[in-house]
Amino acid sequence: MNNNKMFPDSPIALAISASLLCFSSAVMASETDKVMELEERLNALEMELIEAKDAANQVDRVKFSKDSPSPELISKDGRSTMEFKARIQADYVKADGLYDIDGEYNDKFTDASIRRLRFGIEGYFSNVWEYELEFDFDGLTEVEVKDANVVYKGWDDSSLKLGFQKFAFGMEATGSSAHLAFLERAATDVFAPDRALGVQWRYVGNNYNLHVGYGITTENEFFSTEDQSHSEMNVFNARFTMAPIDRNGHLLHIGASGLYIDLNDDAEKALRYRARPNTKPTERIINTGKIKSQSGTHYGAELAYQYRNFLFQSEYVGASVDQTTDPKANVDAYYAQAVYTITGEQWRYSGKKGTFKTPSPSNPISTGGWGAWEVAARYDLANFDDVDAGIEGGKKTDYVIGLNWYLEDNLKAQLNYVYTQADYVAPYTDINGVEQYDQDANIFQARLQFAF
Repeated sequence: MNNNKMFPDSPIALAISASLLCFSSAVMASETDKVMELEERLNALEMELIEAKDAANQVDRVKFSKDSPSPELISKDGRSTMEFKARIQADYVKADGLYDIDGEYNDKFTDASIRRLRFGIEGYFSNVWEYELEFDFDGLTEVEVKDANVVYKGWDDSSLKLGFQKFAFGMEATGSSAHLAFLERAATDVFAPDRALGVQWRYVGNNYNLHVGYGITTENEFFSTEDQSHSEMNVFNARFTMAPIDRNGHLLHIGASGLYIDLNDDAEKALRYRARPNTKPTERIINTGKIKSQSGTHYGAELAYQYRNFLFQSEYVGASVDQTTDPKANVDAYYAQAVYTITGEQWRYSGKKGTFKTPSPSNPISTGGWGAWEVAARYDLANFDDVDAGIEGGKKTDYVIGLNWYLEDNLKAQLNYVYTQADYVAPYTDINGVEQYDQDANIFQARLQFAF
């Protein structure tokens, strides 16, 4: 009887059960949707975070500095960089007429030209390698490779440079032409080796450094050969500098350089030393001629003293040449110069390289200032006479005064006046048929330089 009473109630129970089941399903469906929605929102937030990080990394990959208009490109992991560099020097020169060492007269002239037009890239990769590639497009010769090398810097205190490079010898020659106090280097630069293919090791200590290198070159200012098949020579160089005093505005720099040139006992090869006045467009007015040689040794000493905005520097360089037949020949050159920055800025010294860089103006033109101004004076002498060894190349003395204006960190204007004198052991015949033992000339020159 009781069972019969239950059956009539079963439709109601079934309805209630169905309703509860539907409600539960609806609730479960709603919760699932919410979870899925939350997951979607979380994924969206993660994507936004990733995009924000990428955007931040993109900003960090390109950097600008105040002294260079060129951006530095940096890899995402920061282990590699690339930066463009350039050096543009436009010169104006007005010079009196001069005789060259052969007695040929070169009339007075006015010249406006591009002295240097260089472009390149530099940077590092894999955190321990630096690289440099630079070309010169000065328009006077074919496009010339100036630097093409890599440097390993994985050691704490030393580095190793491989490839086509400049070899350290002397203070002015080792430094960059973008950081000269005058338009041209002094006559001691004649003894510095040109760039060559080779290897150079540098050790850096506390305000001192040592360079030692070896190179193979086929062309050099002081190297000459009659036959291009005999055009190779080996060069060994070393340079040591230190700053024993660097405190309270005082800085003392001392250094020494050595260079050995091996001509491989080739009778076709010769060394030659020649120099212009402190300007580029004129002819060379002293010249040893070709000295048949087995080898040559160059040696130099350097000194610089800086007190705040005053800088004095001087160098002496000599060459001893082992002639194949005549006695050993000796020639030399030296200079002394002083620079005073009127506006108070000072030259920047690098103990790691043993060189100076030009001042950075405290009030550049771009900020409404007048830039940095300085005056400079130089005495420069080269003696290419060694009568006992049969060398009568002449002796040259230059007196130079200069005015420099640094408009910006990378923009500089220069004005130089050069008075040059030359004396000779053997006379030359001038255009009037008179024998002369000396000559002199006045040279005015100016430069506008943009470099970064």
